[in-house]
Amino acid sequence: MLITFEGLPGAGKSTQSRMLARCLKASGQPVTVLSDLATLDTDPVAASLVELLRTSGDPFLRSGDAITDTMITAAIRADLVATVLDPALAEDPATVVIEDRGIHTMASYAIAALLRQHRAPADVALDWLNALTALAGPRPTRALWLRVPPEVAARRADQRGGDRRHAFTGEQRAHLTWVDHGYALLAARDPQLTVLDVTDLDPVDTHQAIHATLRQISQTGDIDLSPCAGHHETAEPVSYAESRPSAPSRNRESETMTTLASHRENTAPIDLLSALRTARAAGADALAATLDEHGLHALDGGRNNDVFAWTTAPTPICIKLYKKTDRQRVEREWHGLTHAAGLGSAPEPLWLDEHPEQPALGMTLLPGSPILDVLDPASAIKSLANTTRVLQSIPLKEPLASLERVDSIGHYIARLTDVWPGQLADAADDPQTPDMLALLHRWENSGDPELLAQPATPVYSRGDANLLNWLHDGETTYVADFEFSGFSDIAVDAADHIEHISARVIPDDVWTSAEAELGITPGNRARFDAARRTIALRWLAVLWKQRTKRV
Repeated sequence: MLITFEGLPGAGKSTQSRMLARCLKASGQPVTVLSDLATLDTDPVAASLVELLRTSGDPFLRSGDAITDTMITAAIRADLVATVLDPALAEDPATVVIEDRGIHTMASYAIAALLRQHRAPADVALDWLNALTALAGPRPTRALWLRVPPEVAARRADQRGGDRRHAFTGEQRAHLTWVDHGYALLAARDPQLTVLDVTDLDPVDTHQAIHATLRQISQTGDIDLSPCAGHHETAEPVSYAESRPSAPSRNRESETMTTLASHRENTAPIDLLSALRTARAAGADALAATLDEHGLHALDGGRNNDVFAWTTAPTPICIKLYKKTDRQRVEREWHGLTHAAGLGSAPEPLWLDEHPEQPALGMTLLPGSPILDVLDPASAIKSLANTTRVLQSIPLKEPLASLERVDSIGHYIARLTDVWPGQLADAADDPQTPDMLALLHRWENSGDPELLAQPATPVYSRGDANLLNWLHDGETTYVADFEFSGFSDIAVDAADHIEHISARVIPDDVWTSAEAELGITPGNRARFDAARRTIALRWLAVLWKQRTKRV
């Protein structure tokens, strides 16, 4: 039997490997523990391969190219199996082998690098890694992902390293976020990988939770999982270097906006925000003077809210001062930015000031220019599609998992069935009304509303397909404006990108060639086509309503 402990640095994998081994040995179970890089000091092949990766000095053993690093790591794993794992199991088939960082850890770091460096679609990366890991050794009988948030893992690893190594850089911390995302993708696909949130647990509580989890997922007779009696002590003192809350453990995914804001290390500039609110109420001249006084300037966009660049701050940031807070805009944006945090393609959320009437949100400034000013249409849309799919591939968490995106497909259908008919009836003498009614009746009888009412797998959605929100700096694509965030589905969001009024500048053949990158498959093609027709008709209704205002 092979049991693996997976997780980010500082999650407690090594500690829990030792504790479980002591417990099993006390019950008479033969046990072998494989530490991380177990063959480094005993096998020249492994030592040589690891040395290839260590030349970069990167704490994650990244030498430069994701595919090359993954192949070397797979070779190290195969050597471990041949020299240690297989002999241990062959000597005594009853042996329980406990591995600190198993095949899922190898795969999660590889997924992170592939998604970041090669912009590979998640499904493609997962399929390739599944084939590769199948050749790198046996899959575990039981795999436990000891999950802690990436920022907690980085802090623990920094504290544990002390003066022996430098603290993680910003890029390395961002990489941990991608690795956590890689674990989540694996957990969603692989039933052998069991997730155990240990954020608020000390080593003893974690050990007990592991016992409870193994009892739940193990078949009768797999291993002796009788409760430990006096074997909770670790093989050496362990400290997570942070105090545990005395309150009972919370469901972290259902935390409120306030609690999430309090977890950020940055503090809102209260005096500056007060000055901005006062100046905005006093008028344009007062606001302009306040911006000049504090080293801010207004950014383009922000039709519903005021958006400023604060370039004289210690680290230049973007401040959004909300005018409209309906439809949970502030909460949606905060959680949407948190969802995308660490990906390198969206602003990083810094702080949230929950003023009762004029809340404000601080985030990092994005570089770049409007994407269509930098790239040709085909390259721009392909890059947009890849970034969209990365955002969609991150598992939904509360509250976004329960919040349908603003302007959802259900909202579009309701406007077409409940609102537009009355508007057309009020304009019966308009020469365009008969044509509009014919199109509406054709849609009503098409079956599209019924097809779109069927459930679809939910994914994260920004809820805003406006191309003006997409930027490019010559290397990377970025996206802003997350206040319509919630859940949607791949087919509907792809249709929304194509049929949004801002997309009219993109030739149809460019959109058609990007359908696969946007996630359209034979399985969701009918839903995609129905959504395109529905969203196009909704935009026609909007334009018809504004027919006397637009030139």
